[in-house]
Amino acid sequence: MRAAATDEYRRLEAELPGLPVTWSGSLSWRAGDSAPEAGPGQKIVDAATAATLEPNLLQPPDWAVWAPGEGAVDPVGVTERLIEGARDHGAQVHPGVPVTAIRRDAAGRVVGVETATGPLSGATVVLAAGVATAALAAPLGLRVPVDPSPTTLFRFRAPAGLVRTVVNTQDFDLRQVATDRIIAAADSPEQTLAAIRSTFRGAASVELLSTRVGARPMPADGEPIVGPVAGVPGLYLAVMHAAVTLAPGVGRLVARELVDGTVEPALAGCRLDRF
Repeated sequence: MRAAATDEYRRLEAELPGLPVTWSGSLSWRAGDSAPEAGPGQKIVDAATAATLEPNLLQPPDWAVWAPGEGAVDPVGVTERLIEGARDHGAQVHPGVPVTAIRRDAAGRVVGVETATGPLSGATVVLAAGVATAALAAPLGLRVPVDPSPTTLFRFRAPAGLVRTVVNTQDFDLRQVATDRIIAAADSPEQTLAAIRSTFRGAASVELLSTRVGARPMPADGEPIVGPVAGVPGLYLAVMHAAVTLAPGVGRLVARELVDGTVEPALAGCRLDRF
C-alpha cells in the first residue's frame, strides 16, 4: 500500500479536482553518511544535480536520493477537500460534534453512535478515530492496541519558491504548501528555523507562524488495523500510521469491502485478530 500511495493520490486527484497535492519530487540526504543504494523510483544524484533541483541550497550535498514521482500534500487542505467531495456525493457531515460512544442493539449489533447532540444511526460504523479508537472500542470488550505517537508540525511564512521539492534531512522534513508557506516536521522550532536559514539562500525572512503537536495513532506492530471485527457485527476499524500517505488507497479498499461486500487481499494482514 505504501508503494502504491502516489498512484492512489493521482487517482484521487482525478476524482477530486483541486485536491492540494504538489508533485514536486523529493530530495533526501544525511550529512556525513555515504550514499545508499537507490530504491524503486529513486536515483542517487550528485551535488550539481541537487543544486539544479533545489537552486537555493547554500551548500548542496555531495549526494542525495532523488524520487521524482513523489509529492507533498497539505493534510488539512486534503481533509477539507475530501469532506467537500463527500458532501457533493450526498454525505451528511456533522463538524464539531464529538462521538461519545458506539451504540448496540439488544442482540449486540452495532447500530450507530452516541454524540454530544444525540444519537446517529447507521448500518455500519467505521471507527476511524485515530488515538481515540482504543477508548471508544474498549466498552465493546475490544482491545485495539494503538498508542499516541506525538509529532510536531511547524508552519512558516517563507519567500515564494524557497523550497522546490520535498526536502528530507537529519534536521527536518520540509515542503512548500502554498506560495508563501512551508511546513516542517521536526523537533524544535528554534533549531528548525536555524536549520532552514543555514540550508537555503534567501531564508533570512522565514518566520514561524504556528506550532501544532499531533498525536499520531501508532498500532503496536506499526501496521494498519483495518477491517470488520469478529464478534461485533456492524463495526469496522480503520486506524494506522502513516494515515495521510495511505488514506486514498485504504479508503478505496474500505469502500469496496463495505459497498461491494468484497474481501480485499491487500487488507488480509491488517485485521484486528492478528493480535
